[in-house]
Amino acid sequence: MATSGRMLTCSLLRFHERDGQFIRYTVATDWCTAKAEQKPQQTGAKICRFFSFGHVANWSLNFNALKSSVKPYSHGRKWHCLGEHAMHDSPADDMQDAQGAVAQLLQELGVSKEDAVGISSKAPVYIRELVDAVHELDDAHLWSSWQGESGGSAIEHDTFRNKILQIARTKRDMGIFPFLESIGVNPLSTRHISRYLSAEPLTCLIQKIDFFKELFSPANFEGRNISYMVRRMMMQLSVSADDNLQQSLSFFEKMEAKRGGLTVLDSGDGILARLIESFPKILLQSMDKNLKPAVDFLESTGVPKGCVGMVLLCFPPAILYDIGADIQPRIRTLKKQVPKKNVVRGITRCPQLLGYSPDKLKLVLNQINSLGIESKTLARITAFSPQLLLRRSQDFIKVVSFMEDLGLNTKTMGKILDRCPEIYASNVEFTLRRKVEFLVELGIHDLRLQRVLQKYPEFLVMDVDRTLKPRIEYLEHAGFSKENVAFMISGFPPLLGYSVEEVFRPKIEYLVNDMGKSIKEAVTYPRYFSYSLEKKIKPRFRILQNRKIQVDLKTMLSKGDDEFAEDFLGVSRMLVPLTNDF
Repeated sequence: MATSGRMLTCSLLRFHERDGQFIRYTVATDWCTAKAEQKPQQTGAKICRFFSFGHVANWSLNFNALKSSVKPYSHGRKWHCLGEHAMHDSPADDMQDAQGAVAQLLQELGVSKEDAVGISSKAPVYIRELVDAVHELDDAHLWSSWQGESGGSAIEHDTFRNKILQIARTKRDMGIFPFLESIGVNPLSTRHISRYLSAEPLTCLIQKIDFFKELFSPANFEGRNISYMVRRMMMQLSVSADDNLQQSLSFFEKMEAKRGGLTVLDSGDGILARLIESFPKILLQSMDKNLKPAVDFLESTGVPKGCVGMVLLCFPPAILYDIGADIQPRIRTLKKQVPKKNVVRGITRCPQLLGYSPDKLKLVLNQINSLGIESKTLARITAFSPQLLLRRSQDFIKVVSFMEDLGLNTKTMGKILDRCPEIYASNVEFTLRRKVEFLVELGIHDLRLQRVLQKYPEFLVMDVDRTLKPRIEYLEHAGFSKENVAFMISGFPPLLGYSVEEVFRPKIEYLVNDMGKSIKEAVTYPRYFSYSLEKKIKPRFRILQNRKIQVDLKTMLSKGDDEFAEDFLGVSRMLVPLTNDF
């Protein structure tokens, strides 16, 4: 039969007594089946029992007959027929026709056929809105009051596809709505974003999206873990008054809260859509005057081609900058004091440097130089701890003042900066002071505290609860008193950095169980924990044990190989290194 597969639909309203409103239900049945069998059909769960057909003529339902034949499971509630429908295709056919109409509209706007078909097939929400709009006008016979290019009365009896096309044209979104949805932008955000893009031709937007897809492709990142870089940046940077930095941090915080978190940066899934939702103005940038020149400039500066997209993705506001007025002055400021290769490494590790004003950069550089550091130290800081250059001047001064209050002079502070720059990027109250108070409570203060800061400043950036406390607690559990621990740390501060499982436990067990010594010996010589158990401690102990020689830990371990050989083996030079098999 020629009409096989066609669907006959009508809309019914049921008054919902509790809510006091009408609710629309669409009832559908296969035309051929209903006409041939003339048997009741069930439309679905608890809507109504369908059909003993009324009279059918001109491919429409006689709704008077339909109304009298409907037997609802509604316990007395009334059903109201809205009117007759024209015979429609199935929902899938409607969506397909609508996609074709939207693709046609996009081609009228200059989009290639391939792109038009691709966009229309990836914009189901937009397509559904058009289909529903046409059905609404069909259901209520409102085409006569609808104002379009062809006039409502002229289109009322037109094809479904042409109706979709007319509705789409009246939206006047110039194809931007379906385009944004097709690249993954949340449909709820398209209206807001389209305000920025209304003057941009759709063909230009497609060109820019293709540019960004290539730029931000994970294949170009050469295996670099961008999510790790961003997490490190979020932890290390102090949020300044700079709007661009705050906007970037907010962008990544929102991303981290969504499904997939920051790992989408590594996979590339949906990252472009999220970027446009937060920074829609990047699509207003000119390809020839802004986007391509920005990429070319970064590459000419020395940023590897595979890193350019990563740099811009980690700091999206840089895409909006003017190269001559914004980026170049910042690069020049750094190059005056730091070698080019170190500047490039700094930008790659911390792209936010591109957003820091030259005046602020100069101020921070001058403050760093005031500590008397050498130029090579500044170069190393720029390359490996560039976040320090983004510190607010007052925050840097707070750290310096904190160090001065502890009794450290400028020369010592410069050495600490050289050894561990992260300290000067830390918060005084929540990070530095807490570590110092931890040592003071342990019994380390005044000159002993200064010695620890000079010899092992890295402890200031360790976690108290997860790192320092467990190590001290283990030593006390192993038999060292609190005073013993304080004395050992004061004598050998790097002890704070040793792992329980990799250092303390195996060396204490060997000291007590194999060497038969008291742990008190480690108190007088805490440097014992710094020597390799397999390469030095065990071989030397076995030599002494075989010769029945008893010495303390310092005598056994502090000597060089040649001196040890001369004193205990009777040779002037160690010809082969000591091993466990010696």
